[in-house]
Amino acid sequence: MTVKPRRPIGGPPGSQRQAGDQATAQQPAGRPKGEPSTMVNIRLPLTLVADLDRYLDRLEGQTGLKATRGMITRRALALFLASHAAEDASGGEG
Repeated sequence: MTVKPRRPIGGPPGSQRQAGDQATAQQPAGRPKGEPSTMVNIRLPLTLVADLDRYLDRLEGQTGLKATRGMITRRALALFLASHAAEDASGGEG
C-alpha cells in the first residue's frame, strides 16, 4: 500500500506564488528589534489568553495600532519586574 504525500512535491505549500503576491503578502517576522532575545514558552489558562485578546482588540480600537500577544506580554513583564526592583531597592520586604 502506498502512502499519499502530505504536501505536493516541489516544496512547501505556497512556494509557487507569483512575485507580486509575495511582495504584498510578506509581514515582518522573527526577533523583535533591540537587544538580543530568546524564546520562552509558558502555559497560560485559556481565560487569561481570552482576556489578553480582548485587551488587544480594545487597544487597537482606541489607538488604531496593531499589537501582538508577545508585545504586550514583554511590556507587562518588564513593568512588573521594574516595579519589584523598585520595591527591593527601597527595602520593601515583608
